[in-house]
Amino acid sequence: MARITLEVSDVIAALSQILESPSNWSGTVELVQEAGFKGQKPFRCDILLNAALEKDDARWRTILHEALHSFSQGYNREDFESFRGWEEGVVEKLQRLLRPAVLSALKITVEETVFNAFEERHLYNSYLEALAELQQVVGQPEQQFYTNLLKTPIRDRSASVYALSRHLTGQDYKDFMLVFSRTNSVLKGKIKWNSPPTKSSTENGSSA
Repeated sequence: MARITLEVSDVIAALSQILESPSNWSGTVELVQEAGFKGQKPFRCDILLNAALEKDDARWRTILHEALHSFSQGYNREDFESFRGWEEGVVEKLQRLLRPAVLSALKITVEETVFNAFEERHLYNSYLEALAELQQVVGQPEQQFYTNLLKTPIRDRSASVYALSRHLTGQDYKDFMLVFSRTNSVLKGKIKWNSPPTKSSTENGSSA
């Protein structure tokens, strides 16, 4: 337990430097036996990890994902449940974008194939595809786009992306609106998923 807590602490310290933001992590990590999830971050800001991951190299992506939630602005039950994709998609994309820099800072080496096995079929890939469409249509650099969203309160993220369309005119604006309307429906959870989050993950906050 002490080792895992130190790993989480080190990841959060590295993220804090990259994001230039403080974390709201409570300082508590709990290893959950026979968990039905890989990781969770309850709204009290503890971090829960599946005990089966304790010695698995793949734990780093889960630690990163849950740690990133602790930097998210406006992280509360009502907004998380209303705008799930705007939170989980942003956090999962940043987990993938920032992972090489974080692991390098910690002098940790893990083959990307270890993570790919999880990410090729990840539940949040549809959120990532929706956000990627938005990022491309507004033309903002990738890391800047997602970092800015993380620093924007969850409930205001769709409006902040819409505001990026102000410079668009004519067909470019029409194209943006088509993408925005379609992807916002996905990110607000209006589309029925084949594998929805479990009841327990909804009650407890984020689930990786």
